[in-house]
Amino acid sequence: MTRGDGGARRRRHLSILPALLAAACAGGESPPPTPRAAAPAAASRPAQASGPVTKFDGRYVGTLALQPDRTRRCPEPPNIERELFVQNGRARFNFNPQVQQVLTGTVGQDGSVRMADSLDRTIATSGVLNEQGFRGEHRNGLCSYSVQMTKRG
Repeated sequence: MTRGDGGARRRRHLSILPALLAAACAGGESPPPTPRAAAPAAASRPAQASGPVTKFDGRYVGTLALQPDRTRRCPEPPNIERELFVQNGRARFNFNPQVQQVLTGTVGQDGSVRMADSLDRTIATSGVLNEQGFRGEHRNGLCSYSVQMTKRG
């Protein structure tokens, strides 16, 4: 093979490239939208409120109650009051004070919150805050507990 043959072969391969690209585009798929085309859609969405949600700030106190399930045996929760602290849109639920187990999460504009353990995400509490308190559900694996708390400050 001479040097001239390699150059001709490369030109032949490069001349096929536009034909392959044209065939791929002719497959009926439209090209992805350009960033300019996506910008008006983003502008039409309602603006998110800036800053943390503070209207639910305070201390909430209450208990957990086992939600019975005939398919499994779950432990009764200890009969102790637990505390939930909300400040600047962040929630801290002192789930098990004896071992300092804390669940944390973020409060939404509507008062919705989901708090989870930092190591085991299957241990979580979710619900809704309002001016009077917090109502929700705590899940620990497959076991479920109702949570009712009263705002105390």
